[in-house]
Amino acid sequence: MKNILIILFFLAICNNSFAQKKLDNISKLSGTWVGKIGEDPIKFQVVKNSQNSFTFSFINFQNVKFIVQKYDISTNEKNEFIINIKEAKVSSLRFKKCIFSKGTITISDLPENNIKLNLKSVGPTCWIMDDVTVNMEDIKDIILTKEKIK
Repeated sequence: MKNILIILFFLAICNNSFAQKKLDNISKLSGTWVGKIGEDPIKFQVVKNSQNSFTFSFINFQNVKFIVQKYDISTNEKNEFIINIKEAKVSSLRFKKCIFSKGTITISDLPENNIKLNLKSVGPTCWIMDDVTVNMEDIKDIILTKEKIK
């Protein structure tokens, strides 16, 4: 019984250490990242709210934000960050009833303050009226550069 408790204690310490390392790496992403999708500029913001909490936002050329509020973060064998979206919304009051409940953001770290970002399958599409819908399109392999603080 004593050996089992020692093993469980050791596993808990290792898990906590891994989680802290992941949070430290996500903290390095904090800030505003800029790039273009076609001809349109886009920003991706990572804001650290508290010790273990972040907000991820996409801001389009019309200054409308797509805000990820609930998520899980993991890493894969390529050392990419995988953000599994559980709840997201659009900042516009017009679309306040639109809650998005799935999707994945994949972030690959590149040299010289660049990241490669993918956003996949954010859904569902939100119907406002018969001819007005809101959705967040997939984003494939865009390169973003960290915005310099002035």
